[in-house]
Amino acid sequence: MRINGPMSSPAKKDRVQRAMTDDGAFRVMTARTTETVREVLQAQGVKGQLGRALGELVTAAVLYRETMAPTLRVQIALKGAGESGTLLADSHPDGWARGLVQRKADAPPFELGEGAMMQLMRSLPNGELHQGVVHVPERSISEAVMGYMRQSEQIETMARVATVFEGDEVIAAGGYLVQILPEAPDQEGALLVMAQRLEDDFASIDERLAKTDADAHELMEEILYAMPHTQLGDSGVRFDCDCSRARVMGSLASLGRDDIRSLVDDGEPLEMSCDWCDTQYVIELPELQGLLSPS
Repeated sequence: MRINGPMSSPAKKDRVQRAMTDDGAFRVMTARTTETVREVLQAQGVKGQLGRALGELVTAAVLYRETMAPTLRVQIALKGAGESGTLLADSHPDGWARGLVQRKADAPPFELGEGAMMQLMRSLPNGELHQGVVHVPERSISEAVMGYMRQSEQIETMARVATVFEGDEVIAAGGYLVQILPEAPDQEGALLVMAQRLEDDFASIDERLAKTDADAHELMEEILYAMPHTQLGDSGVRFDCDCSRARVMGSLASLGRDDIRSLVDDGEPLEMSCDWCDTQYVIELPELQGLLSPS
């Protein structure tokens, strides 16, 4: 569909927009992830610098999946420097995303820098896992994503992700990803022009996201201002999780009989919660006893 003028996006909806410049030089993704990030941080009970990092990682996972593997599931693991912990982001082709913090109670503040590593994983249609690992000496997740794309995917990429707070509340989250395509008639020249444009006006997007409520369409139009382009797609993003009671029961069934019997002998329902979304599950005593019955 050709974009000939302003096109409105649904207000306050998390979305990803995809476009390509008409000269075939650039592929562009923009995302609003405000509500998704807000719910991820609420489920994980984090805020501040840790919350900002997790929010940016979730946005990065969404952008990476939409760019490189829109029909596949993508996960990113970001190991912090030292013993500061690991952050996980999970983006599903159905449009949902989630995040997880893995840190010891006495861990130092999460930070990037020397020793930090990023691992990106995507499931392939044949069931295999494609993964790549890159060191993250940079001090931002945006720089880490660009470094990964250049080193592991061999694609020149410019990207920015951000999570904007007002006090402890997330007021905007989103980002963009711009890639030069092999079909570009003058790759070197086009790259220089776009890189300068993004460096001048989009190196930091916090204020821009806050002002526009991270609107994906508006961000796309600003990045590609005066550049003829065609919109390729527009899809929703939301917070969700694939946990279920059936999965919980399946995990319990995989325990040894002695472990299950110990749970039964306690004489109390078993209370469990999902690490990703904090959904609570109560497994009643008869259900536990049923796991001991011959199948």
